[in-house]
Amino acid sequence: MNTLDDIAAAMDELRKAEEAVNAKRAVVYAKITAASQNKAIKQVDLTRVTGYSRETIRKIVRAAEGQ
Repeated sequence: MNTLDDIAAAMDELRKAEEAVNAKRAVVYAKITAASQNKAIKQVDLTRVTGYSRETIRKIVRAAEGQ
């Protein structure tokens, strides 16, 4: 295998990893959106658990509601 083949193989692995991350992110966003509808769960708790800012949580929820 030459260097270009090595790079191409590494890029394939990277794309697969990015696809996996995007799939996991979609699951997390769906759970955040569902949790935001639950009045027993406070936004501050979502920020604590996720590490996302309150604005990021709001953007995730707004994006889901816009679909």
